[in-house]
Amino acid sequence: MALFRILFVGYECTLLDLRSQVLRQAGYGVEEARSRQAALELAESDSVDLMVICDSLPSTDQQWLISQVHRKRRMLPVVCIGNYAYVSTADGCVGIENTPDALLDAVKLAAEQRRGPQPPP
Repeated sequence: MALFRILFVGYECTLLDLRSQVLRQAGYGVEEARSRQAALELAESDSVDLMVICDSLPSTDQQWLISQVHRKRRMLPVVCIGNYAYVSTADGCVGIENTPDALLDAVKLAAEQRRGPQPPP
């Protein structure tokens, strides 16, 4: 099975590094982007299965990035980390609370949805 690949976008290097480490330890492939343009290039390259946006991006930057990415990759799932569960200021984004468990749960769900239904054992 192919490795699930995540694009993690953030401006705050420490947060980006820590959260990426959590995902890598869980077995996911992670590409990091520290600018909107770098994130856009990676997302459009079709080399990622999910985009996660750190709360260090202002909501205007989040919205711009999501709208640009969805012009070419309309079906790319996007998760936005925030302070409240399931609340996001950006359209086209699933909001999650700012905890490692919430991040891992959201990524696991996205990976399962990408694989589709699995046959019974």
